[in-house]
Amino acid sequence: MTRATRLRTLAGITAVGLATTLATAGSAVSPRFFDDDPVWMEHDTENASAVKPIEVDLVSDLAVNIINAAAPARPSRAGNINTVDEVPDSSWFTNRLGAQPITAADVARGPDRTSGPAPGAWTVTSSKSDGVTPGFTVKDADGRRWFLKFDPPGYRGMSTGTEVAVTKLMWALGYHVPENHIAYMRRQQLVVGSGAKFTPPGGGTRPMRASDIDRLLARADREPDGSYRVVASLALEGKPVGRIRFAGTRPDDPNDLVPHEDRRELRGYGVFAAWLNHVDAKAINSLDTLITEHGRSYVRHHLIDFGSALGSGGVGPADRWAGTQYLVDPVEIGRQLVGFGFGAPRFQRVAFEESPSIGRLPRDNTRFDPTSWKPRVPNQAFLHARADDRFWAAQKLAALTPDMVRAAVRAGDFRDRSSDAFLVRALLERRDATLRAYLPDVNPIADPSLDADGRLTFRNAAVDADVARRPEAYHGVWLTFDNTTGATQFLGASRSVTPYMRAPAPLPTREGTFLRIELSSTSAEHASWLEPAHAFFRLRDGGWQLVGFERLPEPR
Repeated sequence: MTRATRLRTLAGITAVGLATTLATAGSAVSPRFFDDDPVWMEHDTENASAVKPIEVDLVSDLAVNIINAAAPARPSRAGNINTVDEVPDSSWFTNRLGAQPITAADVARGPDRTSGPAPGAWTVTSSKSDGVTPGFTVKDADGRRWFLKFDPPGYRGMSTGTEVAVTKLMWALGYHVPENHIAYMRRQQLVVGSGAKFTPPGGGTRPMRASDIDRLLARADREPDGSYRVVASLALEGKPVGRIRFAGTRPDDPNDLVPHEDRRELRGYGVFAAWLNHVDAKAINSLDTLITEHGRSYVRHHLIDFGSALGSGGVGPADRWAGTQYLVDPVEIGRQLVGFGFGAPRFQRVAFEESPSIGRLPRDNTRFDPTSWKPRVPNQAFLHARADDRFWAAQKLAALTPDMVRAAVRAGDFRDRSSDAFLVRALLERRDATLRAYLPDVNPIADPSLDADGRLTFRNAAVDADVARRPEAYHGVWLTFDNTTGATQFLGASRSVTPYMRAPAPLPTREGTFLRIELSSTSAEHASWLEPAHAFFRLRDGGWQLVGFERLPEPR
């Protein structure tokens, strides 16, 4: 089987009860853990060179998602996690925050490998003539291809700054995103390229003229010195082959084996989208590209276009209802009908901070409720998220420091000191509200480590993030574990008031022995902390190695 298939299989296997046997004597059973577990890099082993461009029809995508807007009662455990309950690096995701040293300077740089478009003439190869603001595809003086987008008139920095700031944050959180820069250009830099086409509203496609550029630029915000501020997005590596669907798999990609609604990084994307008020988190704002290396091809999956996030609605300030309901929301419609229209929607009772540079966001974000946030269109991956998926995402946010947030906002170059300060404060308030909602919601024990002398240490992620009080006590149930049959044997129990405890009995010394430790805690405020997380250790080269961790072994 491929590595992705094995991960999906392993993720579905759980150990239940104090002593279980998964097979009768003499049966051939695959081991629970393999020698290379936990896997931290998921390679696309199959050649995907046959992949062809597949576009998502926006109308049908909207219809399907609205019809399926209800969350499943018992979603399955994420299908692409490794044996220690984490997401491996892959063509979908790269572990950064919380997994490797990341500084504020790293966040400010993000995915950037260049300093932006080369100065000089920019040759226009195509344009976007629909919508409120214009857009161009250009080649700079060095021959690199860029996509240019502008701010709407009167809202300098709102769309462009938001796009860059959110891109930096999404990069830090682990996603594949484009290289975006704030740049400034003058009209004379744009020249019509040979073969460039233009489709005027209501007309047919024809060769582009210089006057077409002038008409499009008339719909863009302009600097006092006559220049134009743009967000310049470097063309992604590889051949574009379509969008990410947030349910099912891509039928022509032999490496795409886990249904997208069961991918943890896509489920967790819902937590990050809520934090950033990224209401346009749908298929059209993603891009798959076909990458060819060493004679083999694979699909890399990107998230793009973050102009409708934070306080920006892309073509104007974010709607007051942004994040509170779907574009078509039968639940909200029903609530209004039952109340005969007298019950004012929540957003009408909220005070907003508004400015031309950042748009519109609630003034007090300490009351932000991520559990009720909604994108414009229902997203199947978001709806399938379990408490452990949201906990995973919240841990990423907990690793994001105020300096990192400031660096991302600074990269947006909003040039409005008071709005910058508000945006940083709002992001930190929304982050803290997200941590309060999701870190204490499940057993928050994390990062268990066992030394050769039987000393077990771990973290309480909710306590560390200062969103929950320390529990009255921690509990550990220690068992040996048969990696082939799944049978366990009780060794003893331990208790402590700190995230540290000793083994209740001498531990086995035979190389290759496995332990299962069931870790829980007693908290008057959080009954879910009594549900044990299972940590699996293997004795190798005289030391205990963490090879497995399950926070929620069974759907809840």
